[in-house]
Amino acid sequence: MPAPRVGSETGLLHKVVVHTPGREISHVSPANQREFGFNDILYERYATREHDTLVALLRDVFDVEVLQFRDLLSDALTRANSMDRLRLLQTVAQIEGLEPREQERLLEFNENGGNGGVQAATDRLIHGELVRSDASVSEFLNHNLYHLPPLPNLMLVRDLAAVVHDHLFVAWNAVPVRRRENLLWRFILQYSGMLSDLDWSNWLVDDLEMPNVPLYSLDGGNIVQPAPNVVVVGQSARTGAEAIGKLTGWLGEHAQTETHLFIVELPQPIEHLDTVLTMLSHDECLVFPPSLFGNGPESVNVLHVTFRPGGETQSVRPPELLGPLGEALGVRLRPVSCGGENPLEQRREQWWGGACVLAVAPGKLIAFRSAQRTLAELEAHGYARLESESVLAGESDPHAHEKCVILVRGSELSRARGGPRSYVLPLHRDSS
Repeated sequence: MPAPRVGSETGLLHKVVVHTPGREISHVSPANQREFGFNDILYERYATREHDTLVALLRDVFDVEVLQFRDLLSDALTRANSMDRLRLLQTVAQIEGLEPREQERLLEFNENGGNGGVQAATDRLIHGELVRSDASVSEFLNHNLYHLPPLPNLMLVRDLAAVVHDHLFVAWNAVPVRRRENLLWRFILQYSGMLSDLDWSNWLVDDLEMPNVPLYSLDGGNIVQPAPNVVVVGQSARTGAEAIGKLTGWLGEHAQTETHLFIVELPQPIEHLDTVLTMLSHDECLVFPPSLFGNGPESVNVLHVTFRPGGETQSVRPPELLGPLGEALGVRLRPVSCGGENPLEQRREQWWGGACVLAVAPGKLIAFRSAQRTLAELEAHGYARLESESVLAGESDPHAHEKCVILVRGSELSRARGGPRSYVLPLHRDSS
């Protein structure tokens, strides 16, 4: 496979990674949902159905090559040798703090081998494994639910990595419960034949027992790249200063033309940049007004760093983001308000992922149907509203519209606090 290439947020998509949610969703209990970062439990059947619709739009309507995380992991486990698989499983056992009995359960597949063993291991590593009726005394007394916890957040694959230009940056999640996702993704990059020859940076800490080693926490949802020479990165509890420092150094070293980096300090409890800013086209963006306008407790702080060939660097602190960002892009950015003009609706629809839409091609968006006031704003800016059922049935053609937004039922997926952009990791996209 050729090296990844992403030079914009709105160019035509060619290749992506997704993970359709499965049994791991049903392994989350109301008693431990917050441990996994959820505010509610999701219904697996509906979440899967909604995600299937998103995948069908990408694959069947826009001819995007869609790679499933599960298939990539199975391929990597099959290709890796026994010692490599053993190291992976041992690291998983270590970061999950598994007791000896649970470690033995996890390592069983490596002893069994064969395709059945690989499929069983893939299921176990993603779905987790519930404690059965043969629970040990310690499991019974500690009320343990799992021999191995599930990965219900894996469907939010955008957090796993970010492609900037032709370079893939591997993320390291600040939340310990999600770090197995990072390990599995790194394993896929190392061993899967479906993602060979990728140029990628690994910011993971290999020796997890080393003291005082900075963890370069990075989520892909905190990187927005409106143009090949313009990158916006959000700093939050999910993306730390160390990771932003590494990204800044990399951009400075690789700047062949004038390159702009906007570092956006997000207010708590906002964790991802793409929940307050999403590009719709080269000169339009969807914004969460309380963060991008005004100077209140929900407002962002901005640092604008300009890199020029020869090593010259200039940093300024503009009073707001959109004006300087538009100047760097050479356009006058036109903002569309998530939730419309009503402050209450802005906050409600931002919570549902209303500001986190996915641009599949120039002027072609996918959004959750629940963000009705945001959709009304998009209509006012010239976007035709198309229902996903009608598009998939061939009754509506998004290619016949210069600008359109395709509506997907997202009542379950939106409760995971992500929008359509959160569920897709682009590997190849046109620059414009």
